Order: sequence, then C-alpha cells, then structure tokens
Amino acid sequence: MAPGSTDHGRITDHEPTRAAGSTVRRISFAGLLLLLALSVFTLVDLRPPDPAPESAPASEFSAERAFAHVERIAVAPHPAGTAEHARVLDHVVGALDDLGLDPEVHESIGISPIAYTGTAPVGRVRNVVAVIEGTEPTGTILLAAHYDSVSSGPGANDDAVGVAAVLETARALTEADTPPRNDVVLLLTDAEEAGLLGAEAFTEDHPLGASDGVVLNHEARGAGGTVMLFRTTPGSGDLVRLFAESAPHPAGDSLLEELFAVMPNDTDFTAFREGGLTVLDFAYAGRGAYYHSALDTPENVDPRTLQQMGANTLAFSRALAAEDLTPRTVDGAGEPDLAYFNVPPGRLVHFPVSWALPLAAVALLSGVVLVAAARRRGLVTIPRVLASTLLTPVLLGAGAAVGLGFWQVLIAVRPGLARVPTGSPYEPVWLAVAAVLIGVALAALWFLLWRRWLGAHALMFGGLLVLGVFGVLVAAVAPGASSFLVLPVLAASGGGLIALVADPESPWRPVFWTVGLVPTAVLLHTAAWGTLEQGMAEGVVVTLPLLVAGLLLSAPLVDLLWPLRRAALVPMAALVTAAATAVAGLAVNTHDAARPLPARLAYTLDADTGTAVWAVPLDEGETEIAAADWAGGYVSEEVVDLPVPGLGWSRARVGEAVPVDLPAPELEVVADSEEDGERRIALELFSPRAAETIGLYFAEDSDRVREVTVEGREVRLIPDDSGRLGARFHAPRTDRPVEMELVVAPGPLRVTVKDGTSVPSALAEIPGYGPPPEEYFLLFSEVSVFTTHEL
Repeated sequence: MAPGSTDHGRITDHEPTRAAGSTVRRISFAGLLLLLALSVFTLVDLRPPDPAPESAPASEFSAERAFAHVERIAVAPHPAGTAEHARVLDHVVGALDDLGLDPEVHESIGISPIAYTGTAPVGRVRNVVAVIEGTEPTGTILLAAHYDSVSSGPGANDDAVGVAAVLETARALTEADTPPRNDVVLLLTDAEEAGLLGAEAFTEDHPLGASDGVVLNHEARGAGGTVMLFRTTPGSGDLVRLFAESAPHPAGDSLLEELFAVMPNDTDFTAFREGGLTVLDFAYAGRGAYYHSALDTPENVDPRTLQQMGANTLAFSRALAAEDLTPRTVDGAGEPDLAYFNVPPGRLVHFPVSWALPLAAVALLSGVVLVAAARRRGLVTIPRVLASTLLTPVLLGAGAAVGLGFWQVLIAVRPGLARVPTGSPYEPVWLAVAAVLIGVALAALWFLLWRRWLGAHALMFGGLLVLGVFGVLVAAVAPGASSFLVLPVLAASGGGLIALVADPESPWRPVFWTVGLVPTAVLLHTAAWGTLEQGMAEGVVVTLPLLVAGLLLSAPLVDLLWPLRRAALVPMAALVTAAATAVAGLAVNTHDAARPLPARLAYTLDADTGTAVWAVPLDEGETEIAAADWAGGYVSEEVVDLPVPGLGWSRARVGEAVPVDLPAPELEVVADSEEDGERRIALELFSPRAAETIGLYFAEDSDRVREVTVEGREVRLIPDDSGRLGARFHAPRTDRPVEMELVVAPGPLRVTVKDGTSVPSALAEIPGYGPPPEEYFLLFSEVSVFTTHEL
C-alpha cells in the first residue's frame, strides 16, 4: 500500500499495529502497565506514615501520646453552651497548664464572617490562648484548631485530632533544648461549628489577633486519609515553599482550594483571613461518611493521619519559629502564590501561579505543533483531527452522564447511600474501583468505535487539544487548579513529538509515548481518583470525564499492541469486573449499627398556645428522610411550611406532640425610642432553662428591620427565600440576659423569641420519644420553646 493511503478510511501509514514486531508490542504493554503502576504508586505514596509510639523521643511528635487527648476530648458531643463543652475546655486549659504555660481563656462575642441567609449566628465564645515566648521574635506563629464539636457526634476527628496535634506539638516545643526565636501562639478556638465565631472574635478583639501572624489551621472532613495543605491566603508562596522543604510528609494540592469553594463547608480559615492574618489550612477528608456523625469517635480515628498532621505541624512550626519574619511583619511582603501538587516519592512540587497561563498557552501550542508534525508524516489529516476534537466533548459529557447514571443505580439499590454525610459510602473503595473500571470500559468502547475512521493518533490529538483548551481556561480563572491539565498536555505533546521522530518499528517509539504520559498518570488520573475521596455522589460525575480524557491520550500507545480481533473483550471484561466490584461494594455498604444513616427530629413547644409539635425538617425536594419509618411515628406524611423559626429549613413533616412544662424564653424591653424616622428598641433575652441557644426572629415585619446589634456587635441579617430572618445567640450566660438593640421602621413590630438545645440527649426528656433504631443516628435534633411578642 502506498504511503499516505487508507484502508476503508482508516489511516495506516507509519502505524505498526499489525506489522510491529513483538518487541514493540512488549514495550508498549509494559509502558501501559508502568503508567498504571505510577498512578497507584502516587496514591500509595500519599498514605500517612506509621504512628510514633508513646516511647518516641520527647523531641518528636507521637500519635500515641496525642491520642490520649483525643480520648479525653471526644467523650460525647460538646457544642458551645453545653456542660460537656465546659469539661473539654477544662481539659484543654489543664493540658497547657501542665506544660508550664500560662493559658488564657479569651471570653468574647463572636459573629460569623459567613453571610448566612435566614438566621445569623452570634455567640459568647471562650477561646484558649497560650504563648511559647520566642527569644528574639520577628513575628508570630499561631497553631489553631477548634475544640467544640457538632451536636450530632463527639467530634473525635473534627476537631479533637487537630486539638491533640496542637497540644502534642506544644509539648515537643516546650521540651526542646533550644527555645524558638519567634513567638508560638497556641490557639484553641470555640464555636467553629456554630459559624466560626471563636476565630472571628479572636481577630476582632484579642491583641494577638491583630498581629501579622501566620496561622496553621487544623481541620478534618472525614476520619482518615492524607492530611493536605488545601488553601492559603494570598502572598503565601514563601510559606508553601518552606512547608514543602521542612515537613517530613508534605502533601497538598492547590486544586483543592477551587474544589473547596463549591463545597458546603468552611473553616476558621475564613475568619482568620478576614481578620488580616496569613493562613494555611490543613485537613484530611478520607472516610467522609464519619464526618459530623455519631461515629466520629476515638475508635474511628486513624493514628497514621494524626501522626502526619502532628509531625508536619511540629517540623513546619520549628522552621517558621526559626525564620526571620521581618519582611512579612514589617514590610508586609509575602511572596507570590504558588501552584502546588504532590509527586512521588513524597515531594510537594510548586511553581509560581503566574507561570500557569503561559505554561497553558505553551502546552496548547505544543499540541498544535504535534498535530502539524503528525500531519506531515501522514499519520493524520486535519479533518480527522477536527472531527476528533469536536467529538471529545461528547465523550466527556458521556462520561459525566455515565457517572451520574452509575450513582443513580447505586442509590436505587441502596437508597441510604444518598443520605450518608459528604456523599461518601462508609466503605468506598470497591465502588470507587467500579467507577474507574466503567471509565476504562467507556474509553475502550470509544477507541473501538472511532479508531477505524479517525485513527488512534487523531483520537489522541483531539483529546489533547480539548484538554489544552480547558487548561488555558482554567489557568485564566483559577491558575492554582490548572496543573493537572496543563502539565499532562505539555508532556504528552513533548513525548509525542519525540516519538514521531523515531522509526515506526523502533522500540524507542513506545518508550517516548510512555514517558510523555507520566504526568497524565501521576497528576490527571490521581486527581480523578481524588475527587471520589471528596464525595462519591458528586465525585463520580467528575472522575469519569477526567479518567477517559487521560486514557484518550494513551491511544497511540495502545494502538501499538491492540489485538483488533479480540478488542471487544477489553470493554466487556472491564464492565464485568466493574459489575462484580460494584456488587461487592454494595454488599459491604449495608446500613446497620456499624454504618448508620442520619435522621432529623425536632420538638418545639409554643409557649403562647401550650401546644407542641414534632418536626422532621426536609431539604429542598425531599419528601422523606432516612429513618422515615421511625420518624413516621412522630409526624404525618404531609410536607408543610415549617412552623418553627430558626431551624435552618423552610419545609418539614410535622405531627402533634405532648406539651411539656418547659419555661419560655424571656424578653424584656429595656428602652424604646423614636427619632429621625427610626425606632430604636433595647431588649434583653434570657433562657430560664439554660438552653444552648436563644434567638430573636422576624417574619411578617422582616422588611422593616434595618439594624440588629447583639452584645455590642452589629449582626448582618439576610432574609431567606420566605422572607424570614433572625439572629441566634450561642452559649448565653446563665447569670445574665443577652442584650440586643434593634433599629426598625416606626410602628408595631412582631418578633419571636426561641431557645433551643441541640444535643440528642435532650429529646430523652420528652414524653413519647424513643431513640432511633441503631442503624440511624440523629444528625440534627432540637428541643426548643418559643413565644411571640408585639413590640
């Protein structure tokens, strides 16, 4: 056949698929296995280290020593305002006192830096602050974690692990032979779960909060896995570089900062940043089903994760404590931001984000040059490359659709999977492997469908150009997130250009293709897997497009060995194996006491009418929740507008409840005046039953509210979709009322006062209540009393 001719429309010149010798085939197959091994090795390389025993040298971080704090802190839920919270506070203060430090309990009023709609959180906080004084301080390093928990669980991971890491780091620093040069502040914040209130109060009125300090914040969104640096404040490039050089197990990905921006979570990072501090946020997110659950207990803490968090914090703190921070604290000059990511073995690689867009442009241009070179060699035609480029988005869309379909099948078989916190199954590995295998099958089917008509090189070039365009777009709007797209395109283009120079029969050709695909295996494919760890419900929709795009780049390498007569066996085998692993995944994700599902239930007493209701709040679009059979014993099937203010939902299933003799929250008007077309009302609110929270809510008259001040702090109120707004005060004192001041339009004003207790044990005192079956836990509960006043 003459050069450049085709066989049934398929370009065959210089393609050694049939004619290549066994050496080329063996090298190509070995190359594919090597790329798979690199992807797996990259993931394994990120695993946390073995925990250090209690007998470890005093100068080192020991997870076993730190774990003792976790056990003492995470005994029971301890949200702000509870007796258990006070016990944890005493332990934290005592632990710092035992180190010879002088801990201070910083009591203040915090408001949330987050713009909440409906109900704005505000509250009394008690931060714990201690200082390891430096010998010649040029700046301040703050080691931060929050010691409160949600009401639904003991908070062993979120955030007793972070607190334990700070306390054990403090022990190692205080026992060091040489004291630090810079001051090291140990900051255990309060009421993070209520809305970052403690961190906000610290930056608002504590002297150290006004410093130009560097904060290392410790968090968790699961129960294990790799501790990642996942976001920084602008101008932290030098700090990221120092972390990469000093930490024994550095891990991070600037891509996660962009992903976190769309997640319904936040950390004290936001309050510190808004307060002007420099912040690096560290967290882990493996086994996300345990997040904010009743199973967030010490037994479900991974000591390896604790070791990584603490060992990194200790080493990084020592490095920072020895640094001259004058350029940052005096001159106010950090270094430009960095894009950063991990490569094996154990390296955190970084480059300035200002390089991202030029690199993306070079990568896309390299792809165009590769296409031109391949065209000159007769491997492709421009129409075929254009067709492949236009078809690639179809493949990516199909990947997203298949991923969504896969998840829908899973929740059809196991509906409870849709209810698990963070969208992650308790046992995610089998299901994640099934998702990957489905992606392999989809890529193989695509290759089979279009290889004959477009050719393997055109298929690869189409994927390369699409990823290159996406890389440029991402680099333009989120440069820190572009590495996993730009570097694979750049390397694949470079490897492809060198491979085209080699003789078609040369064993070096598959070697060059393989080398060019190494960043795809290390960055793109591991990013695809990483999205599953953040939450399978959404992650699978992202994972499959990323995976098939990466596999598309290997088309020329696959084409060197593809046995066409047996080609259909590859997608078939992948699908069969995916089905088997999915079945295994469903089998290990049954819901029982070891893998409970979340439920919601609230009891509310209307003190004005003497009537009470049970309520099961519902998210938008929900008609029932997990434990529906159990909840059905309390509420009707009908979904109605929630009659209770300040729960955070607008719709619910409700039912009659037995009224309990609970004292109503009290409201007293202290002053009431009108001037310049405004009415100013001073109020005092008090909870006789010492509830965790007390709040003031507006419904019909919310549009007339112009300003609300709570304990001297102005609170920003934003109406929800139904026009309701209010302010909820956390941890009110039991010896005096909460002071509020309203500025409203003239005329009568109707307000509702409600106090509430959120720990599930409060429901046990209500007649007719029985705890949910052991395969469920209360993710949300409340016992509240409200009364309405005309002012």
